[in-house]
Amino acid sequence: MIICDYNMTIRAIDARRPGSSHDALIWSVSRAQEYFQRNYEGGERGCWLLGDAGYALQPYLLTPFRDPSVATPQHTFNQRHSSARNIIERTIGVLKSRFRCLSRLLQYQPHKVVQMRNVCCALHKICKYYKVQELVEFASGDDENEHSINIEITNETTLDGEAAIMRDTIANLLHMNS
Repeated sequence: MIICDYNMTIRAIDARRPGSSHDALIWSVSRAQEYFQRNYEGGERGCWLLGDAGYALQPYLLTPFRDPSVATPQHTFNQRHSSARNIIERTIGVLKSRFRCLSRLLQYQPHKVVQMRNVCCALHKICKYYKVQELVEFASGDDENEHSINIEITNETTLDGEAAIMRDTIANLLHMNS
């Protein structure tokens, strides 16, 4: 599991489990999930992660709608969500081009492979900080105007309900502005 920001800076990584582990399992037991949940429960409402459909919708983890009809707010949301989420694929591509060992099977003990992946991610972050050029150039997405989103949540709303309200509100705003 890798979490990055809009600038392809890796913010969190969890490489402790093999590739056959489901994304949702890795997320559910990660320190990152605990961190975002704790911040959300502490009042932080302006920070969201974008996850694919393999993750459960949470107030701090926005996932796409399942099978939306074309030309609906949900479809517009999914298009923008997919475009924004593409940054993680580009980040992984840059990481693999910078550290070619990540593109192949590493013939080491699993704990050593985890350490190697973590070190590569740390070195990538240092390269981003010092603006070391990537070996493979990727075009960045269109600059979009940032919008402040205010969402009314009542005390009776569950976390799942809050997440659905946030995603619906964002979808409607995106649809109105497209």
